[in-house]
Amino acid sequence: MSRFALPAACLVAATVAVARPPEPPATLDAEAASPGVWRVAVLTAPHPLLTPAFRDRLRRDLLAALPAAAHPVATVEVLDLADVPRPQWDPLWQQAEAKGLAALDGPRDLNGVTTSVLRVDFRDGAYQLEARLHDGFAGLAAPPVRRQSVRAPELVGRAAGLLVGRDFGPVGTVEPVDGNPDAATIRFRAGTAGPLDRLVKVGDVFAVSRVTKTSRPAPPQKRSATGKLIEPPPGSVPPPALSAAPRENTYLRVTEPPKDGVAACAVFSPYKVAFPKDGSVAGYRCLKLATVRSPVAVRLVNPAADATKDPPTRAATVRATDQGFLPGAPSPRDFFDFADGVYKSPRALDGLACVTVTLGATREARFPVPVFGPEPVGLPFAVNAKDEEKAAYERAVLAVSARAADARLAQNAGFDRIGALIKGQRNPEALASARAAYASAEAAAAEVGDQVQTLRGRPDKPAGADELLVSVERQIAAIRESNQQLGARVKDLEKVIEAENSPAAVGRQVQAQALNVRIGTLIQGGEIDEAITAYDQLLTLVGNNPEVTARRDRLAEEWKTKSEEHSKGREYLLQTWPKAATASDLKDSLPRVRSAVDVLKSVGDRHALRRFARHLAGVPTRVEELARVLENNPAELNALRETAGVLARLDQEIADFLRKGG
Repeated sequence: MSRFALPAACLVAATVAVARPPEPPATLDAEAASPGVWRVAVLTAPHPLLTPAFRDRLRRDLLAALPAAAHPVATVEVLDLADVPRPQWDPLWQQAEAKGLAALDGPRDLNGVTTSVLRVDFRDGAYQLEARLHDGFAGLAAPPVRRQSVRAPELVGRAAGLLVGRDFGPVGTVEPVDGNPDAATIRFRAGTAGPLDRLVKVGDVFAVSRVTKTSRPAPPQKRSATGKLIEPPPGSVPPPALSAAPRENTYLRVTEPPKDGVAACAVFSPYKVAFPKDGSVAGYRCLKLATVRSPVAVRLVNPAADATKDPPTRAATVRATDQGFLPGAPSPRDFFDFADGVYKSPRALDGLACVTVTLGATREARFPVPVFGPEPVGLPFAVNAKDEEKAAYERAVLAVSARAADARLAQNAGFDRIGALIKGQRNPEALASARAAYASAEAAAAEVGDQVQTLRGRPDKPAGADELLVSVERQIAAIRESNQQLGARVKDLEKVIEAENSPAAVGRQVQAQALNVRIGTLIQGGEIDEAITAYDQLLTLVGNNPEVTARRDRLAEEWKTKSEEHSKGREYLLQTWPKAATASDLKDSLPRVRSAVDVLKSVGDRHALRRFARHLAGVPTRVEELARVLENNPAELNALRETAGVLARLDQEIADFLRKGG
């Protein structure tokens, strides 16, 4: 038996649907004929022994060793980051250097590239290697950080190749089997490019990610048969970017050898519907895990409590098999031993441990756990009923907050789309887009508002619940306030369309009206450089118009930075801070964000603050994604909630400042 029901007291996945215009279900491109790119980024620490000649030899050794491991699903690139100008560094490389390889867990838009980061240092008389993989097709990071020490320099390349290669494996798109929730198939990326027998075997375990559409444009991802990036045609509109987050505690295990690039699998998930589809879900993808046969150890973690004050319980009973969650009486050899706060299996388990935790006669929870070795794995199992209720309530509020944030991001994307359509002189389409965005935002605000009232009306709310709900209500207010601006754009565009259809219409006058609408849209989004350019275009249409010239010059003057401190503060908020990807990144950024906002407020830089507020609108969505990653780490999860609260209050502070005219 591969699927099971998980009690709400153990893992609660609370989602709240935001009303959206009807649209056909999104589908993911499996890229069955397209090879991926496996990029190995080598980070070397400053040391006299890590010379350019050493790094070049290491790069050549990796290029010699890895292509065979990747064939036929990917081509291999090896980058010595010491030779790459820092302005060209991918944010993932920057985070790996600054925060360590744990930073690869952070959510990010899919770019289709599999990246292995290899860190090389020399300490204690040996070359110290660390490696970890992040897959940009499935949006998942390989769980373990691989480490190895090598004393002989001539052996570093071989050891690095073996270390990096352990986690590389095929990725694919998950296709549920109609009528059988226990089964699914994987359609592999580049699965038709060659045989997969060497790369995929019966019993292999795959982690699953949920892929969602965003309001951001996607980077180019189409590649040739050799992995070369194919640039889109000039002027084409990029599709929405895709983002991915792990589908918690959901795994696939291969049950039949792959055929024609497709493999049959068993589904292991705590959810009644393992792969739900709604308007925000584009589909599901998966990454092969480098599991092993090993004894298993688990630590039970109360997800709502302070682990330092709430020690692990030994009152629970833990057992596991690697054959699934079997019916009937368990075998005595399946039960774990308890020592030093950890439950340990008496025997080795292969690939995927199906762990059952019971407490008394009524409490039972089941967890599929990939086997990577004997190190303890934390499992969320709350013992205190009040803590369980609090955790469930907070997850529900986080979900509602994320839906409100999605609505704000969609609204912002609507402004951008309207401006782009006007720029392309597609005014009727701009009007239709504006009306649709307005209606969608109104419906979303109403729906989320209803959900807030439902949560507010629950009896015995945990402490701090009202503050969380007030934060969501602020987002609803922001949606409605922006919708007033959107409604004004609708009326302006209606006048433009009316003028276009008038027999007496003059082309230049209609273009000027449309440009005025676009300028208002750009200013509303804080895109001042583009607004100034649009003013220049308007002046070429209307000639030396004193009123238009004065408006343009006033805007340009407002946009000028007043000091070096002002320039650095604006650059940090608009360019550097949006790249923060992990919970620690967000927390560490708070003092700098606070200082930069104060500087912008002191000089009255309303435009940059308005643009920064658009970035803040996405924080709740990022927090919800990061909260899933930190589910088993109560201390970091609480710190993330505190960070989110600070940023929510800052969002409201900026909104108040802008509302009062700065």
